Amino acid sequence: MIKTDVRVDNYVVIDIENPNTKADSICSIAFIHVKDGKIVNQKYTLVNPEDRFDEINMKINGINSNMVNESITLDKFWNEYHDIFENNIIIGHGIKYDISVITKALAKYNISMPITKIICTQKLAQKYLDIEQYKLNQVCDYLSIDLKQHHDALCDTTASLKIFQYIDDKYGIDSTDIEEYNFTGKSNSNGMKITYSNDTKGLQNLKKIIESIMVDSIIETEEINLLNNWLDNNIDLIGNYPFDKIYYIVKSVLEDGIISDSEYNDLMQLFNEFINPIEEEKSNAEIIFNNMTFCLTGTFNCGSKDAIEDKIVAKGGICGNNVTSKTNYLIVGGSGSEAWKFGNYGGKVQKAMELKEKGRQIEIISEEDFINQI
Repeated sequence: MIKTDVRVDNYVVIDIENPNTKADSICSIAFIHVKDGKIVNQKYTLVNPEDRFDEINMKINGINSNMVNESITLDKFWNEYHDIFENNIIIGHGIKYDISVITKALAKYNISMPITKIICTQKLAQKYLDIEQYKLNQVCDYLSIDLKQHHDALCDTTASLKIFQYIDDKYGIDSTDIEEYNFTGKSNSNGMKITYSNDTKGLQNLKKIIESIMVDSIIETEEINLLNNWLDNNIDLIGNYPFDKIYYIVKSVLEDGIISDSEYNDLMQLFNEFINPIEEEKSNAEIIFNNMTFCLTGTFNCGSKDAIEDKIVAKGGICGNNVTSKTNYLIVGGSGSEAWKFGNYGGKVQKAMELKEKGRQIEIISEEDFINQI
């Protein structure tokens, strides 16, 4: 063992499972609490997410809505066990993802997650183990850890604990392996301010990568593996839509090493939605104006925003300055905007896409389609 100045004897190892691809609710959770180097408590429970279940998630973790109808909700679970999470270093494989999901799920109950100290076993594996990829099952194979039921939260938690113990025993834990993590992105392990532009730059790079994958309208397995590695190396983007969704689906698709036809189609749709959201949202449905709320974004070819808003109001519509849960239509100007974050769409479109993912009824309409109906 390499001698270090850090001893980690008090910690909690966790894992969660998601009911859907939104990455803001959980359907099961497990933890193992270690105190003074010994396991003092462990818990596994199904959780009623009070949310939808997606087919891809049910296929992966085997949990469906019928199984959780009588299960505890996350707010009640948190009220019982929050001290364990708040007063210990939290350890897990890709732990920032788990923490971000828990944080967003708790927010639905007006419960906040404090700034947390974490250790990621995936990062430890990348630092110390010489293998090609570092997914939980691959690290377990390399270390001969029996992962009996992958995507059972307690099984995965146990595996993460064994990975941590192996690396701690053989190499030791360095102070740089312990991060202070705040899901809201206000600080990082060095206490430095994470600016919004860093997230924007990361999402721009993600868009460029996916555009290069889609340039020939074919998704190759090698391209997905490269994207997967990029996602792992940019895990700090968790909490930014659509990084969370892309991260989850790519991980799910690569789980068994085979991309099925249905998974391929899911990737095609996801990537097209990301790089061409306005085209993907294109609809021939009639626009309803009366008592509907509209928001405009970008620069319009047909006239000023004020003139367009006057036409909307004349037809009984309501105009807002920002995209909210009450917005029914987002109209996108044909000339774009130099300030748009991703080159062909900006923050308002991003917000609309995020709200649509959460089930809000918002239509994103191009200027051309809008003018054809007005």
